[in-house]
Amino acid sequence: MEYRTLGKTGYSVSRLGFGAMRLPETTIGDKKYLDFDRGVEVLHSAFRLGVNYVDLGFLYCSEESELVVGRALRSWLERDRIIVTDKATKFRMSKPGDLRRMLEHQLHKLDRSWLHFYLFHGVGWDNFHDIDEKTGWVADMLQAHDEGLVKHLGFSFHDDPQRMIDLVDLGWAELVLCQYNYLDRRNEAAIEYAASKGVAVTVMGPVGGGRLSVIPKGLDGALGIDDTRAAELALRFVASNPNVDVALSGLGSVEMVQQNVAAMDKGPLSPAELATLTSLMDRYAELANLYCTGCEYCLPCPNGVNIPRCFELYNYQHVYGLEEYALDQYARLARADHDASQCAECETCLDRCPQNIPIPEQLKQVAEALGQR
Repeated sequence: MEYRTLGKTGYSVSRLGFGAMRLPETTIGDKKYLDFDRGVEVLHSAFRLGVNYVDLGFLYCSEESELVVGRALRSWLERDRIIVTDKATKFRMSKPGDLRRMLEHQLHKLDRSWLHFYLFHGVGWDNFHDIDEKTGWVADMLQAHDEGLVKHLGFSFHDDPQRMIDLVDLGWAELVLCQYNYLDRRNEAAIEYAASKGVAVTVMGPVGGGRLSVIPKGLDGALGIDDTRAAELALRFVASNPNVDVALSGLGSVEMVQQNVAAMDKGPLSPAELATLTSLMDRYAELANLYCTGCEYCLPCPNGVNIPRCFELYNYQHVYGLEEYALDQYARLARADHDASQCAECETCLDRCPQNIPIPEQLKQVAEALGQR
């Protein structure tokens, strides 16, 4: 296992991190719950293979993941080597003191007196400040740091990349967690900026939430690989970025741990492989942007159609060749009545679209191509 020094913190961490949001489950009656014994087994298998970074969140696994990780750490002899990151979710912040109460509850579930990292969870620029005005969570976070309850501060991020840079420039963050994979490189410049400031960078979604569990069309021939190595390719792409310290993977079985560790042990892609991959993805992105840039000016649709998502999924199928993922996700849209078949051709969207896309006409193509399930 390759290790990196995590930003300015001095911690030596594995390039592969354990994302504790997909731990194994068991069924009791008609409901699913975490399987604590299997969860501990999976975590210990990762620790044995050298993974020493665990990423948690208050809401993960129906708010039970911290209990499983706490049990795994208590029974691991070298637990002091494991770097633990947890998060304060914005969805439970409504009044002053909520962050402190959440942190104390998380420490209790983990059976710990302090955390290596504590992050503001899933923030963008506006909601970060809106929540602070309402709850004072920044002051609470800084107080927890001063008391030694959390050693280092950071944030996980969902917003425009420039806003990630703006948050880094506030000066208190020592770690940022953001989305990054070879299909979605929007945060690449912001990642480089954060690293240049000594801020550690961890990445979620290296396999694109399942999108990259198959090889996009053209890559199999260009790189000589098939779907059995799809996740390997995605992980090794992230590892090829020198500004990324840790790639998080949601690990739900011992087999997944072994496969992910083996992939990361192969190291970064070669310069030639990386050039081939990025060149092909750039050409695909240009094709996809001809249809829709995802600006969302067309929303809200009076009939509930999620127009940008419909076009995005069409591009995954039509441009990238990610057939199964596109069909599965489109079926979810359909179950929520947000699919292209809901279009009533009212043409409200046409005046809003800066690309002058004939949206109702193209939605018919989407419905025909993806409405198979």
